[in-house]
Amino acid sequence: MDESRPRHQARRLPLIIERPDLAHPLRRMSAIVITSLAWLLWLAMWVPFLFALGRHFGYDLPEILFPSQISLATFLALMQVMPYVVGVAVLLYLVGALRERLKARIGTADDRWRPVGIDRLATGAALDPEKLAAWQKAQILYVEHGPRGRVTNAEE
Repeated sequence: MDESRPRHQARRLPLIIERPDLAHPLRRMSAIVITSLAWLLWLAMWVPFLFALGRHFGYDLPEILFPSQISLATFLALMQVMPYVVGVAVLLYLVGALRERLKARIGTADDRWRPVGIDRLATGAALDPEKLAAWQKAQILYVEHGPRGRVTNAEE
């Protein structure tokens, strides 16, 4: 009881995402049904837009009375603006990459490594520096937590 557990236990239970067969059958079926309904809804929402797009390109498709015509006009307007948006995004990426490369080459004072002393660590964690120093030297700590999960006390 006084010894800590090994970090990687040889026999751990697999996660449900690794082994879906471990989930309850009702949960598996409901997940399949909900996913299928969501995909069908997503496809149904695209049908009016695709019909309006087909009519725009001259295909003889029935007109579906949804606000897809507004969506089509917005889509075509976005397609006209898209090269400029992509150009600005690529330009911003290149400027950022150039800035990072220059920053790495010049080296700033913020980038250098600074050790954190026991006083600064204790101040940041709102702990007593002497207690923190003793806790760091201990092999095993028995920790007490407050109602909000903060460490209130630790003993060797």
